[in-house]
Amino acid sequence: MDLPKNYLDILKKSPRPLKITSERQELIQQFVDRINLERVGTKWKPVIWRQINGLVAHVRISDLYWFFKECEQGESFSKKFFGILKSTRVMRRV
Repeated sequence: MDLPKNYLDILKKSPRPLKITSERQELIQQFVDRINLERVGTKWKPVIWRQINGLVAHVRISDLYWFFKECEQGESFSKKFFGILKSTRVMRRV
């Protein structure tokens, strides 16, 4: 997969930069960046912050760290991300 070397710099210089004010927002931004890195040059559109936030809204911050670590250990970060979310092992809190 061909990734531009300055991909993260381009994201940081976007017209509407995010104002990250909490630990949770920073973690979600890391998920967005990693998923979008894999989507460069494919048929998939980049995900936006709001999509990922909606998908992991039920996950606590401490579990997000575990979740990120699991995704990094997988062969494909985004496949592991969406696979874990679909898994029955992850219980949604209502």
